[in-house]
Amino acid sequence: MHKSQYQFIKAIAGALLVVLALPFTSFGQVGVTGSQLHKIQESFLQGEIDVETAALEQVRLLYATGGLGEQSKVLHKCATPATMFVYNFRDQISSSALAKIEAYQNPPRSASKSLTTQTYISPSGKFEIEYETSGPDSVSVVDDDENGVPDYVDLVAESADSSYRHEVLRLGFKDPIPAGSTYRIVLENLSFYGETRTTGSFPQTYIRLENDFKNFPENSHPEGDEVGAVYVTVAHEFKHAIQYAQNRWAAPSGALNWAEMDATLFEEVVYDDVNDYYNYIKTGFGASTPYSSSIFFAPQNGTPGAYYHVSWMIFYSEVFGDDIWQEVWALIEEDNFLSIDDALRQVLPGRGTDFPITFVQNHLWHFASGSRIGLDDYGFAEKSEYPFSNVDTMFNTVPLQKKEVNTIRPLAARYFEVYPSSGDNGMIDIAVDFDSSQVGLGLLFYMKDGEMKERVATGEGKSQLYVPTDIAWENIDRLGVVIANYSGETSTRSLALAMGKNGNAITVRDPEYADLPKSFRVYQNYPNPFNPTTNIDFELPRSAFVELDVYDITGRKVQELTSRFYQLGSYSIPFNAQGLSSGIYFYRFQIDDAIFTKKMTLVK
Repeated sequence: MHKSQYQFIKAIAGALLVVLALPFTSFGQVGVTGSQLHKIQESFLQGEIDVETAALEQVRLLYATGGLGEQSKVLHKCATPATMFVYNFRDQISSSALAKIEAYQNPPRSASKSLTTQTYISPSGKFEIEYETSGPDSVSVVDDDENGVPDYVDLVAESADSSYRHEVLRLGFKDPIPAGSTYRIVLENLSFYGETRTTGSFPQTYIRLENDFKNFPENSHPEGDEVGAVYVTVAHEFKHAIQYAQNRWAAPSGALNWAEMDATLFEEVVYDDVNDYYNYIKTGFGASTPYSSSIFFAPQNGTPGAYYHVSWMIFYSEVFGDDIWQEVWALIEEDNFLSIDDALRQVLPGRGTDFPITFVQNHLWHFASGSRIGLDDYGFAEKSEYPFSNVDTMFNTVPLQKKEVNTIRPLAARYFEVYPSSGDNGMIDIAVDFDSSQVGLGLLFYMKDGEMKERVATGEGKSQLYVPTDIAWENIDRLGVVIANYSGETSTRSLALAMGKNGNAITVRDPEYADLPKSFRVYQNYPNPFNPTTNIDFELPRSAFVELDVYDITGRKVQELTSRFYQLGSYSIPFNAQGLSSGIYFYRFQIDDAIFTKKMTLVK
């Protein structure tokens, strides 16, 4: 088996957990689904059907019923994944089967249709739009601007030029249009939004696009759903053309899930005001509940996940800018078998961070969406329009016992939510036991003053990841906890979550904290006697609020040395008695609920 085919199969395998959750979803008059193509590819992976049958079944699904003549017809998001499958396995498909596929995809054109086909060159000169003005593939002939070209064709040309400006000229992606050529877009009555097809002459492709987008799912474009659908579909399919030009749709980045995530992202990059992707992360465009294949619904299923995981890529665009994807795809062009997540692992150090940290932050943003948004600007720009995220467990008090956590698959996470009760106090510290593979821990503090605070840590090659904080349970309304597996290859197992508070200390086994104190300790000041300065040392086995005051022999407080939160560790606080008389003084610690008092002597 060729390496590209092995990678394609591996990429399908990574998608199976997403596929199993994919339902048929109805949007108004037309049913929209992305699951059937996935399921056929799954059957191939499981050995239930051979590669030739898988290729033929996908093509039949898309083409056998023709266009949207009936309102009850099932509508597919994008047909390009089927084209990718045939392209990657073409050397294993018989010539007779390839001929059948060709017949489905390119039925013979009638003489009358050939005579009525018209073309229009976009204003940039880059795109040639083919269209009909009669018959089943006809576009609307309305021409309000009276330029002799149907307004719908003008709209397609405008969106193609805009996509080219954003994706090639502004962001610097490889130009899929050979010098001196125009790029062909064919308008037809389809059972899907669009498709990017190869021409047999690398790197050339062409796009097939729905001819009217009537009764398609809702979006938010101010000029209407049909206009919005044209815009995002052209941006989406043109990104598929760029993918082909850069790595010939080689898996894993060129397989269904990563490729569709990437193309769907560029709908949002080019046309931020359309938001067609809301239909794939929520149960309906205006709903607040998460779609069953989205990260919001099932973060434990793992990325990639085609259209339904586009929010994962939006995170990186919003944090680092859209140009990060040009860097990612430049690496993929050099190494066709590089996955998008592995390319990010190479790019992010140049942005001052790393993939494990950002992977955890990505899931914290998903947690803080929908009904869990805070009062500040933390998280996605459109977080209020996103659905809420499902959690494994919600705690109404800080648990005293460890919480066993199920295995976390590659590039997946599990979410927890804690509402501290009135009796929960003391500094927050969290530990995750695991199998020494890798784990990420994200904490999201919903402060009582409305601020959101974030803590992120990662660990590998040890059996516990411990995170102390300087935040008290009594100062938060709730805590979001994300336990994540940032590996693209191996699962994280043997997980348990522990939470510390006053009266419920965590047993710390993280080797990073091996030399830390095992109990509260307050030491005798040194030197003693002293004149006029001395040092007072103490040790904390966990984060705590510390007050340290000095009193004279009559019990009068003469100086406050500290009153604040300290993380676990060893500390030394200086005391200067310059303005005090010789004599005996007492220093008094209050560490959370514990009190320690010692005597010292000032001799001048």
